[in-house]
Amino acid sequence: MRQKFRRLTFVKVDDEMPPMMTYFEAGFIGIVDCTYSQAYGGGAEQLKKYSLFQIEGDKIVNTISWYHEHQLTALAEQDRDKAEEMVDEYQTRGYEDEKT
Repeated sequence: MRQKFRRLTFVKVDDEMPPMMTYFEAGFIGIVDCTYSQAYGGGAEQLKKYSLFQIEGDKIVNTISWYHEHQLTALAEQDRDKAEEMVDEYQTRGYEDEKT
């Protein structure tokens, strides 16, 4: 693995974004989805751009891409099982309603 953060890692996004990223959400807790390289290919520089699941409370509310590696900090406490459950719930939300 050459990227800094693995999929399903809980991270904190910096509180401030640089001028060219002022439209990006900042200061939230997220879960790593993938790097640009994992999603679309590309060289080593593409391993430093991340797509994240944005968390509010105990739920994922959005996905946002492409944060740079230096804008993320891994949380001290990690729980891959919890992260996987949260992602599964987010990705299947709405499908349960269709079944009823």
